[in-house]
Amino acid sequence: MADKYRVHHRRVPGERQGRAKFAVAILDHGTDEQLCEAIEWYRAHLNHALFVVTEGEAATERYPEVSFIVFTTWATLGEKINAVANECMANYFLITRSDLYLVRFDGRRLFARGISRIAWASVVANSHKEIVPSLRMPQMEGEHIEAGSDFPALDEERTVRTLYPLLGLALYDRAVFQRLRGFDERIESDYYQLLDWGLRAALMGHRVLSSSALLMQFIERESVIEDRSRKSGYLRCYTKALSYRKRRDGTIALKKPKRAFFERSVWKGEVKERLRWQVKEDFASLVASWPPEGGM
Repeated sequence: MADKYRVHHRRVPGERQGRAKFAVAILDHGTDEQLCEAIEWYRAHLNHALFVVTEGEAATERYPEVSFIVFTTWATLGEKINAVANECMANYFLITRSDLYLVRFDGRRLFARGISRIAWASVVANSHKEIVPSLRMPQMEGEHIEAGSDFPALDEERTVRTLYPLLGLALYDRAVFQRLRGFDERIESDYYQLLDWGLRAALMGHRVLSSSALLMQFIERESVIEDRSRKSGYLRCYTKALSYRKRRDGTIALKKPKRAFFERSVWKGEVKERLRWQVKEDFASLVASWPPEGGM
C-alpha cells in the first residue's frame, strides 16, 4: 500500500525522529478552512506528533511542524488508518477528523493502567450537540451479520464495550493494532472494514471500549449514518467471522460457511493458515455472551 501515498515528515529544527508515546491523526474531511482550523487547534492544545491524512495536494510548506500522509488516489478509511499506524511511530494514536471538534480528551482515564483494551472508541455528537448511537454490538439478522447500535454511557467513569469505533474515531493501541494486521484493505466498504476488524479483535479476545472520556462533535452534520451497502470484498468479512465452531471443551474447530458467504482465497490463505490459531470464540458464542446494552 505504501505506493498509494507519500509521507512528508515534520521538519522541526533540532528535533530527532524517534518513538513518541502518542500521535494525533486528522483525517481531511470538509473544507480547507476546517482543516486549517483543526490543525491550529491541535497544535495549540494537543500537539503530540501531529499528522494530517489527505488526498491529492497538501499544505506541507505552511505547516512544516506537521507530518502529512498524502494519498495519490481515493483511499478507504481502513487504508488511511493503516497508513497512520505504519508511519506514526507512537505507542498510541488518535484518529479524528477535520469536520469535527474534540470536545473531551481525558488522558488520565484513557491512558490509565489496568484497563485491557485495543482501542477507546469515541462518543460522538452531531452539530446540535445530540449524542448519536455510537455503540455497536454483533448480531445475526437471518443469515446476515449486522452491527446493532445503541447509545453510549455519558458517565466518564463508566466503561462499556463496543464492537468497533463509529467511523473509526478512536484512540488505538498501535502495537496490538498492528499485531491484528490492521484493517483489511481488500474490502472496499468502510463499514465492512470496521465490522471485519471489530469481529477479528473480539473473536481473538480483544476489547474495544467506549467512554465519554473521549468525545467528538461534528461541526455541521446533523445525522451520522453509516453506508452499509455490500461492496467488493465484503465476503472476506463473512468468511473470517463464520469459519469457526467452539467445541464443548473450549477448543476451536474449523467449519466452512455457506457458499453464499464464503471466499475461498480467504479460507485458504488466512483462516486455515493463521487466524484459526488465534481465535478464542466463535461468532455464535460471541453474540450470546455480548454484554447487554454494552455493559461490562
